[in-house]
Amino acid sequence: QTSTNAVRQDFQSLIKEWWSQIGVETELRNLNASVFFGGDPASPDTFQKFYADVEMYANTFDGTDPQTYLSMYRCGNEPKPESQWQGENINRYCDPAYDALLDELGRTGDVAKRGELGIKLNNMLTKDSYTIVPLVHRGRVSAHANSLGGVVLNTWDSELWNVADWYRMD
Repeated sequence: QTSTNAVRQDFQSLIKEWWSQIGVETELRNLNASVFFGGDPASPDTFQKFYADVEMYANTFDGTDPQTYLSMYRCGNEPKPESQWQGENINRYCDPAYDALLDELGRTGDVAKRGELGIKLNNMLTKDSYTIVPLVHRGRVSAHANSLGGVVLNTWDSELWNVADWYRMD
């Protein structure tokens, strides 16, 4: 299931076709985005409830350090009735070894070592468990007035990352 969105629906159709080729029957379900991404604890159709075998939504992080993003998948951080279905671990992934590596990442300052730990944690979520299956990274379109100087776009952060350096050109 996913929200009603042309890109997502195209992917749904493609995946349904691929799965049918290997004998997997698939029912596509599209929900209004305001319902799917809504926070109504009474609604059975929010992505936090994950009442489906497979769910599709965009999920990423800004910056170059994935620690905050990877922390979403810590055991106990899943949405549940006791938290009014609030929580970041939508997939309900739980592995004590993952949590231990995440704790090690939090204690590690060396950039190269952090990179190694980040790769291990990422692999645990993707290729080792298929908890996350990355399909596409959406490009961003950015523009600014010709009279604005100092704008330097950065693919690792928002367009406003260096707003303090902007100035009006004559």
